[in-house]
Amino acid sequence: MAKKGTPAGAIRFEVPFDAAAPQLTAEAVGLRRLVHRAAASYVMDCTIIDAPDGRLLRAGVVVAHRVVAGAGQWYLSAPGWTPHLPEEHAEPMSGNGDLPAHFERLVRPFARHAPLGPLAVMTCERNEWALRDADNATAAVVRDEKVQVCRDGEVTAEYREVTFSPTEALTGQQREFLLSSALASGSTVVPDFPSVQRRLGAPANGLSGFPRPRELRRDASLEEFVISLFTAHLGDIVRADLERRTGDPDDVGVLNHGLWQFGRDLRGLAPVLDPAWREAVEAQLAGLPFESGEDIEQPTLDVIDSLVVGARAPRLGDLSHQLAAKLLFERAEQATYILADRCRSLTPSSPDEAWQAALKAAEQLEVAATVLSPLMPRVMTKLLRRLDEVIDELRRAARGIRSGAPELDGLSPAQAYQLGLDYQRSRGEAALRRRDFIERWPERVAEARKLLAKAKKKQAKQLRKQQA
Repeated sequence: MAKKGTPAGAIRFEVPFDAAAPQLTAEAVGLRRLVHRAAASYVMDCTIIDAPDGRLLRAGVVVAHRVVAGAGQWYLSAPGWTPHLPEEHAEPMSGNGDLPAHFERLVRPFARHAPLGPLAVMTCERNEWALRDADNATAAVVRDEKVQVCRDGEVTAEYREVTFSPTEALTGQQREFLLSSALASGSTVVPDFPSVQRRLGAPANGLSGFPRPRELRRDASLEEFVISLFTAHLGDIVRADLERRTGDPDDVGVLNHGLWQFGRDLRGLAPVLDPAWREAVEAQLAGLPFESGEDIEQPTLDVIDSLVVGARAPRLGDLSHQLAAKLLFERAEQATYILADRCRSLTPSSPDEAWQAALKAAEQLEVAATVLSPLMPRVMTKLLRRLDEVIDELRRAARGIRSGAPELDGLSPAQAYQLGLDYQRSRGEAALRRRDFIERWPERVAEARKLLAKAKKKQAKQLRKQQA
């Protein structure tokens, strides 16, 4: 008898639906009999629940109502969205037979505004056997599944999957015999079986609305860059929303932050995005920060809907094939010039409006530099670090000197005196902050220009290399 050892793994076969079962027993190799495992064998009717366009399935989320031996159960599987959604979960059906409210809540970021209902019915006949050797040990478990797919009452597909799961008792000779026997019956060895999406066909096997982020190259076109950026935001927002839905529904902090980051990058891309599309999305974000789960629910679904479209085909017009780094760097460079110009003209006695204008310019540069940072991480990280200090100082300086004397009507002499002291102290502190900012500004703007010049030189070198 051949030597026994560690099994090499499951062997999977695609088998013609009506083919006769292969010969799996043979005294010559020590495989004596098949024992039917009734407990693991059944007929199951499975109704797939989805939107009409199959958007749940295309996102890797399977929701189904299954009936086995007359007992109904609800099923949810989303291995690509763990740990927020289960890799596989089933629970008994109860109530009126409608999709459970907690299932509907969990899959809502994928369904969004689309109604859910039966998309297809799959009937699975599973039979399982233990293949015994001469010592009556189980050498392998054989599973045979025959599946029919029905849409609108008609059979649209049928397939058969057979799996041999070897144990340590299976010998190499026996393994070769099983392979040969299955192949002789017209079966085809496959490394894995097709997904349920592929088995169902259109629309379930279409492109996912939630693609995986692409690797970002520094010479990416604007379209490639925006797709990568939007795809990352889409994944982050959906996962933050799932975290809220599986925990405290009113804990909206992480989701608010994700929506805010998307809105910031949306502003950074304002010069290159279709204005109508951008303004519509900005309107969805107008309520930030949202205070409760009820407040954030609808805007989040709207933003996800917009990002599903934007991550697949961003509206960029004639700029889509131009270099993203070049276009976005020019935007950051222009924002730097505007900030430098506004800060250059500041004095301690400049009106509050002039300091507010400088602050706004600094915040606009921050947005432009942040959206560019994935393409120029080293330079933009340094620039943003310096810019954080500038923005913090401008915010404190901009709110400092209040125009006009404080209102004293109705105050006692002591209260009026104290208010006057506070007012003078506030003016004095603001003047000091403003003088300090003005003194440090020439050094800061020189450093920023040096960083941008270095980045521009590197960008030009990369462009020449690409054109060569």
